[in-house]
Amino acid sequence: MQFKSKAIALFLAVAFLAGCASKPPVVDEPAASTVSDEDIAALHAEVLAARNDAFDLGAKDQFPTEYDAADATYTAGKTSMDAKDNDAAKASFETVLPVYRDLASRSAQAAAEKTRGDADAARQVAVANGAETQAPAALSAGDQYMAQAAAAYEAGNHREAFELYRKALYSFDAAEKKSSAAAVRDKVDAKDFGKLDSGNYALAGEQLAAVDGLLAEDPEGSSDAAEEALLRYNIVWKTGWEISATSGRDAAGEYKVEAEAIKAEVAVKDDYDAALAVWNEAMVYYAAGDYENALPLFERAEGMFKAVYETAAAKRAAAEAAINAAAASTDQAGELAEEGDAILGTETDGDAGTDAGASGDE
Repeated sequence: MQFKSKAIALFLAVAFLAGCASKPPVVDEPAASTVSDEDIAALHAEVLAARNDAFDLGAKDQFPTEYDAADATYTAGKTSMDAKDNDAAKASFETVLPVYRDLASRSAQAAAEKTRGDADAARQVAVANGAETQAPAALSAGDQYMAQAAAAYEAGNHREAFELYRKALYSFDAAEKKSSAAAVRDKVDAKDFGKLDSGNYALAGEQLAAVDGLLAEDPEGSSDAAEEALLRYNIVWKTGWEISATSGRDAAGEYKVEAEAIKAEVAVKDDYDAALAVWNEAMVYYAAGDYENALPLFERAEGMFKAVYETAAAKRAAAEAAINAAAASTDQAGELAEEGDAILGTETDGDAGTDAGASGDE
């Protein structure tokens, strides 16, 4: 009986130990986060907006060490957020949010001061380009923005001051570009180049007319319109010179070919060489796209080649008349034939000269 009791006790002990070995250890569950996904997402959006604001105002350049440190804290918070550790994310975001806001505020002050200097410089350039007469509305708008910006800065509203100084800067830029565009337009009109590029000329006029109307609501757009007008007028100016120079080249080239066809380079060599030198100089400018300098040279070459052609033609006609008049006298005709050949060229030489002239023009 005693043996039986010991056996039962041993069985129970083994069973107890086996039961203990089969159960996994108890692990405490992490406490549930007190921050919802919606709340952390909203906080993250707020931090991200402040971060972008600081960046846009130049904080990364103005205060690089502080900005980089803030970014490290933000990155830690974003990593925790992605891992669903909302408590840790909240701690990081709440730490960095006021830092970004402070950086933005300090950067706004620095940006306002820098932009004020840029606007002052832009005004001087505009006045130097005739804005007081060519773009008075844009100049006046810039002055008004400057006054408003100064008042905002003195009141400590640096962000508002920065935005107003930017508007002043764009207004002065519009004034300068509008004045420059008007100056180019006047040159275009004086040369009557508008008809040579009517599309760009019309677009330039539309953009120039839009400048003043945009100053109150969109000074940046006003600056863009003035810049587009200047660009288009410059295109018309260049196109006008190119077309005119090309016409001048063609006109001079026709007389050059005609002169060479009657062997003017032989009959009036010195005059031909002088005309050719002017032609070659014009072609150098033309090839470089300097049409304004090329055109008067082509016009000069045209007159010179025309004179060369007429002189050579007159010599040719005189030689032919002399040959015909002396045809009855064999001896005299022989003597004149040699002289005529030098002026007129033989039949073979004449053909070769014509080909050479055409080739040279090409």
